[in-house]
Amino acid sequence: MTTRTKEPIVCECGHEGYLRCSENDQPFSSLWECYSLDGFSGGSLTITSSKEMPEDLLAALKPTCPKCGKTGSVKYA
Repeated sequence: MTTRTKEPIVCECGHEGYLRCSENDQPFSSLWECYSLDGFSGGSLTITSSKEMPEDLLAALKPTCPKCGKTGSVKYA
């Protein structure tokens, strides 16, 4: 079964969205986590090893705000 979570994120201009995560939670199967953005444009990221997790997940996704057009101005709410 896949576990899905959403964490709120916000731009400096006040625009709000979410960091979505889908992860494999089945025992005895391989690890994977998929990250994407909701409410912002940017990339997505799939991780298959705990060693692959970037230090700054939001920076790795490069979210761009649709309201003000800034990239890199998004933080966790």
